[in-house]
Amino acid sequence: MATRPPIECPICHDDLPRDLRLEDHLVGTHSKRKLAKFVVSETEALREGDIAE
Repeated sequence: MATRPPIECPICHDDLPRDLRLEDHLVGTHSKRKLAKFVVSETEALREGDIAE
């Protein structure tokens, strides 16, 4: 049986432990400003047709 790779945080690129949900990591680790900046940059990239990595 294949195992899934760990989930990577799209902001800090940390691999999350299997028992930690991405949402909990984002809320507990990143500030509202950092989350907002990430959302804005992704939205701008989508509008320009360029996906940020």
